[in-house]
Amino acid sequence: MLIDNVAAAREVTAHLASLGRTRIGAIGVDEQGSATSRQRLTGFQQALYEAGLRFDPRLAAQVGEFDRPNGLAAMRTLLGLPYGVRPDAVFCFSDMLAVGAQRALYEAGLDIPGDVAVAGVDGSAEGLYSTPSLTSVVPDQASIAAMAVSCLVTRIGSEDPLPYEVRTAPHRLAVRESTDGVRRPLPT
Repeated sequence: MLIDNVAAAREVTAHLASLGRTRIGAIGVDEQGSATSRQRLTGFQQALYEAGLRFDPRLAAQVGEFDRPNGLAAMRTLLGLPYGVRPDAVFCFSDMLAVGAQRALYEAGLDIPGDVAVAGVDGSAEGLYSTPSLTSVVPDQASIAAMAVSCLVTRIGSEDPLPYEVRTAPHRLAVRESTDGVRRPLPT
């Protein structure tokens, strides 16, 4: 069970562009690596094009793993770019990359989202509880669970091996403080 990574990346990048951000960076690029990274890069580039923005490879930070230390290092690299080139928003290919990026912005004394808006993918609890809370693409966990159970029941009921099947789960964009600055109480 997967989300449509191209559509998710396009949606979150379009959100950043709709806020008037014009130098949108991407953290998580690994063109020779995972399909997820390549798909999210494709959606990112499509949204830039649709918003009339150009893709600047200097703003596409490559990482090995989608983790906090790589997000921190990648954001530090992006912040080292000359003023006028460095991003005013960043789409991180995972929430863990985004949490690391937020730390780098905090260390640099920059305001989120005032100076740099940040968004991720995964809908993690860590992103929800970070300060500011992280705008994120949230996979529909109930749909994923229902699809998984359905696949399991089908496999158990079949005597013959079944072909590998990819199913796409729905997602939604949860806009939070890291892009809109509006403080909200956490859900109970």
